Amino acid sequence: MVLLAVQEWFRFGQQTIDFTHGAPKTEILGVQERDAPERINDYWKSVDRPALSGLDDAPWSAAFISWDIASAGVARDLFCPDARHTIYVERMAARARQPDAAFVPHHLDARAPQVGDILCASRAGGGTTLENLNRGPGHCDIVVEVRPREVHAIGGNVGDSVTRSVFPLDDHGFLTPISARTFFAVIENRLP
Repeated sequence: MVLLAVQEWFRFGQQTIDFTHGAPKTEILGVQERDAPERINDYWKSVDRPALSGLDDAPWSAAFISWDIASAGVARDLFCPDARHTIYVERMAARARQPDAAFVPHHLDARAPQVGDILCASRAGGGTTLENLNRGPGHCDIVVEVRPREVHAIGGNVGDSVTRSVFPLDDHGFLTPISARTFFAVIENRLP
């Protein structure tokens, strides 16, 4: 998963947005969605929406995460791809009760992000929490690097590209709340 996310980030020109110093700042501008419709169409195919591409206004971030996890060879009984983040998070939460769960959602104060984990946020006033998986708008990114006081995560349809976002961590390695992303879960990746 991590290597595929990094590969796609390179394919899209390494767009990077820093969220660690107040307002998000784009440090590198990458390839935009309208310049890569065929690749974005590949993401949509992973969630059974083959008519969509980067030439429409449909948000494709969940399709990107679904494509990444499915392309990494994760079986559907461990992860169900979906066009909405909150749907696959809901399914992860339900499966987390099983002893062989591949993904386990945690509250922000219960798990410091690790490489391979998935960071999930509510979006546009969606109000999604682990206690209220309301299928509202959300966004998730795959953690690709953890440094002192910051975590780097790659997601799709961030600034209309595959983007590496840098988020702040506290002194103990936990996500620091920021107004630009209302995080509600760190999803532990238990796959080898």
